[in-house]
Amino acid sequence: MDELTLLRSTRDDTLTPSESTLDAGRAALMARIAEPPNPEHLVPKRRRRRPLRRATWIAAGTAAVLTGILVAGNVNLGVQSAQANEVLRQAAAAAVQFSDLAPGAGQYLRITRHEKYPWCEAGANGEMVCAGTNEETTSVYVPANRDDEWVQVRDWGDFPGKDEPETHRARNGDFYGPDEGGFSAPSPEKRFADIPLDGAAAYDWIHAQYVGGSASPDEDDFVRITDLLRSGLVPAPQRAALLDALSRIPGVTSRGDVMNLDGVEGVAIGREEPMRLGNRDEIIVDPATGQVIGERTVSGTTFFGWGVGEVVSSSAMSVAVVDEAP
Repeated sequence: MDELTLLRSTRDDTLTPSESTLDAGRAALMARIAEPPNPEHLVPKRRRRRPLRRATWIAAGTAAVLTGILVAGNVNLGVQSAQANEVLRQAAAAAVQFSDLAPGAGQYLRITRHEKYPWCEAGANGEMVCAGTNEETTSVYVPANRDDEWVQVRDWGDFPGKDEPETHRARNGDFYGPDEGGFSAPSPEKRFADIPLDGAAAYDWIHAQYVGGSASPDEDDFVRITDLLRSGLVPAPQRAALLDALSRIPGVTSRGDVMNLDGVEGVAIGREEPMRLGNRDEIIVDPATGQVIGERTVSGTTFFGWGVGEVVSSSAMSVAVVDEAP
């Protein structure tokens, strides 16, 4: 019996943890993250080898220097990844024990996403120019009976050509069609029911869906898992398995004391993609519930006016039960 299965057997869905219990859990995990990582905790894992394109270096001296830098960098990344593994598995354990909000008859689960991102366009000479940022807010109202009509209200902020908030209504959250970011095809319940409840199996399930695209298979795995998690609809048992699966993706690391766009603190889980200039995509997780409470992208190089380590875009997510939808 694995750890997640054991935890599920002790779960009591009739109990909802108090705020003091959640706060204590968050504080304990934040304190653990703040501790310096211990390289002795690293355990080598066997991974399938994949063919990689390698650059041919002309100068042997340059190759030797770069090899030294990469080895040192990989050791440091290994330590950080080991710490992220522990953080994610603790969050998975918390998710198993957490009872998700559930709307009653006639009520709705409201999932709100507030995001801030740069507004960029091509300049007169074809170069990319980022003139400022835009903030938009989207709320999705999911009915207690998922077969009833869903409602989306989207305020585009100062986005060009979007002067008024938009309201969309559709079943299964299919607001723009199945191929345009809707929740359907298949329905959420069908999609989430397919997720294995074991972390290793969930990772294999995600990885088997790779058919090309993205900068790398690892990036594709990370995006697929975080897309599911940020929907706000993944049930706690499947959410726990996906968090565990995230810990198995090479290069995933964690950062504590990170604020989402609305100033709520959580743990940032992310990875840097070498094929995208080292930009780091992160989800921000509430360690007491395993719920995604935001996202952000951190610059890995200097471009379009951002320096290394600056936040390029960020968001905040919240979930609440409400009595009615617009």
